[in-house]
Amino acid sequence: MLPAVLCYTAKTMRKPTIRYTLLLFIVFVTKSLFAQHKKSSPGWAETKFISVKLNDPTREKKIVAVEIGAKATIYLRLNMLRQNAIDIKDDFNNEDVSKIISILDSSSKFSDTIHIDNYLSHFDYLVSQQLQSGNALVYYKKIKSFVPVISHRLEKYGMYAHRFFYLPDKRPFYSTMEYSGIIENNKYFSDPNELVKLGEKLAGLSKE
Repeated sequence: MLPAVLCYTAKTMRKPTIRYTLLLFIVFVTKSLFAQHKKSSPGWAETKFISVKLNDPTREKKIVAVEIGAKATIYLRLNMLRQNAIDIKDDFNNEDVSKIISILDSSSKFSDTIHIDNYLSHFDYLVSQQLQSGNALVYYKKIKSFVPVISHRLEKYGMYAHRFFYLPDKRPFYSTMEYSGIIENNKYFSDPNELVKLGEKLAGLSKE
């Protein structure tokens, strides 16, 4: 009887084992296909418009005002901007980001509204992060009012990809470069016409 019992037990265990093996195989294949799909879709290829509802930072005691020409002014929370700077600081950008933090700290001692030069190295990236998260207000000078919603998307010009931010009427008002040195079809150069388009769009950000 003992061999018969052992044989029955082995048979009853075989089906669950096969099902489990098939399940693992399906999961493996699914992950592989997903990984291939992700690999074939680089970050700079994601170009859809993303809408962002803005939160009011002016309720806080200390705010940062970023003047970007005749079109708009961006208002940010000082504490969140400073923390963001600390979070991105590394060996590569340590000097530039430390300078931003130092300016924020020293300026906040004398005024509740800190005006920062948008051309500080890496500062545009910090502003971009705050705009994307909605921790900002944007004053649209043309209508003399704050806008409740903005949108943004990544746009590729040759070997560069910039994130452009748009007002409700789809006028771009801010940008930062997120990718450079993009290689397509084994070509490491940019069409001059693409660079001209990018230059014109960037130049128009601060104009009314």
